[in-house]
Amino acid sequence: MSRTAHGFDLTMLLRRGVRSALMIAALGFVASLGASVPALASQCSQLASGLSLQLENGATVVGPVTVQDITSGSYTPAGSASPITGLPPFCRVALDISSTGDASQSQILVEVWMPDSGWNGRYLGTGNGGFAGAISTAALAGGLLEGYAVANTDLGTGVLYHCNSLYCGGRTGLGGPPAGLNGHPDSIKDFGYRATHLMTVAAKQVVSAFYGSPAPHSYFAGCSTGGQQSLMEAQRFPEDYNGILAGAPAYDRTHLHMSGSWPYAWTHASSSSLLTVPALSLINNSVLAKCGGHDGGLAGEGFLTQPAACRFDARALQCSGAETDVPCTDPNATSCTCLAPEQASAMDAIWHGPVDDRDRRLQPGFLRSSETPVPLTAANPVGNLGLVWAEAGNEPPFDGLIFWALGPDWKWQDFFADATDPVAMLSSEISAIDNSRVGDMSFAQALNATSADLGAFRDNGSKLILYQGWSDPLIPGYVAVDYWRALRRGDASKLADYARLFMAPGMWHCSGGPGPNAFGGQDQVASPKPGDPTDDALAALTNWVEKDVAPTQILATKYVNDVPAQGIALQRPICQYPRHAAYRGSGDSKDPASFECVRDEGDRILAPAPIYGP
Repeated sequence: MSRTAHGFDLTMLLRRGVRSALMIAALGFVASLGASVPALASQCSQLASGLSLQLENGATVVGPVTVQDITSGSYTPAGSASPITGLPPFCRVALDISSTGDASQSQILVEVWMPDSGWNGRYLGTGNGGFAGAISTAALAGGLLEGYAVANTDLGTGVLYHCNSLYCGGRTGLGGPPAGLNGHPDSIKDFGYRATHLMTVAAKQVVSAFYGSPAPHSYFAGCSTGGQQSLMEAQRFPEDYNGILAGAPAYDRTHLHMSGSWPYAWTHASSSSLLTVPALSLINNSVLAKCGGHDGGLAGEGFLTQPAACRFDARALQCSGAETDVPCTDPNATSCTCLAPEQASAMDAIWHGPVDDRDRRLQPGFLRSSETPVPLTAANPVGNLGLVWAEAGNEPPFDGLIFWALGPDWKWQDFFADATDPVAMLSSEISAIDNSRVGDMSFAQALNATSADLGAFRDNGSKLILYQGWSDPLIPGYVAVDYWRALRRGDASKLADYARLFMAPGMWHCSGGPGPNAFGGQDQVASPKPGDPTDDALAALTNWVEKDVAPTQILATKYVNDVPAQGIALQRPICQYPRHAAYRGSGDSKDPASFECVRDEGDRILAPAPIYGP
């Protein structure tokens, strides 16, 4: 569920300086690569007639192949009025692939962008966000500007279903048919795992045809849904990529989407339950005051370094009945002093996470400090994809996926015996969703990338870098940690040889937030030194694969107002988990040299019950 695709049009991305749109400075880097491989622009036009793709298991290209040689420096995606500018000359190949050969049941859009010159010799597959529904041209532009031959897919939810990143089914009518992909097992499998693999198979052949030889190394980078795509590739198709960069992975797909009904139910249980912007501001400020400066970071920073170690109960903010109390129940208020009991209960339940009627945790709760409120505006209608946005809809966020399993008559209240008292989610409903049939497999099998066995990926010599923001308000920050811990349980002695995790304090979903949030992840603003493995996670991955230099820390940058042109506010190392950056006790707090990586202590890591987790 990456920021690229969450309701932000490309114009907005360009204005905000998203990494893939602000990499113009990297052009000099691309041109100077010693290992660059030239390609003649005339080869592009020849691809249309000479391209013959060998796909798998009955998959075929349906419709004409589009080939464009784009040399003007700009490209305007279909449906957009704003061009992407500052691009090097490149060859664009667009494909429509059916995984079954039946275009009425499966159509997967794929695009491959290849620099005419300055190719760094690498192929890069990129992830999408949410329900996808369209090609992420921002991800393509970002890879192109760093010298990669790069590909992306709409995951098969665009042409046949008209979905978008936020909506694909449900009662809103904002994207896709009411039942989404219900009754279309091939398209559900495409979304779950086949589209990304077929993109990879096709793109590698396109790259080889264009340059005259295969890419020596292949990489994948994605965040959110892109993170789920990453882990599906590592688990199901371990030979597809030499290295994978997986951010905030939505790998436990069915349970993650089910869990969205938990905070929604708690904040809509009564007229006093809604967590207003003033209520969330009061809670967030109180959390930071209680725990900031006691976890390796410094007080007053606006974020926590180890939020899993924070112990704060929202009931401490409950109104006492004093005459000076200003309850936080008025959504139009600008400030307040205390919470209604229903608001305190809702916040504590959101931190705890959803449980079923047998007291088994379905997903970890959100971490303290992730509740930062970002008001919704016409310019930014989704805020930071956090509670303010999640509460505002007519149904829980991303619940369209459940309609895929149970059809158009399902409603979110079906998760609870009594939606006005949502103390537990019904295990029978969870089971019905997970076990609904998708052809020859279950819904959960088609969509969840929960296997902790990466033995084939490891034995192939491939490397995995996981990352997530501790303050992620959309996918709980525990999620990446839980998957890493599952890997460690099964392969503790070898894990660091092929898989490492980096947790970013104060970062929201994939990017943004009050903490340092630029370090080379997909859809982030550019790090100060793109392509340098010391502060670019993708470069750190290629360095690990190609030079066997494993990263132990990556420098993360917080720009003033998250705008690179306004300068650097602070920098800090993000450390190989389970270590974190701790202040040395002296020195400039904005200088990364004032921090050292030390082992985490006191973390209380929440994990799903074994029946629900990896």
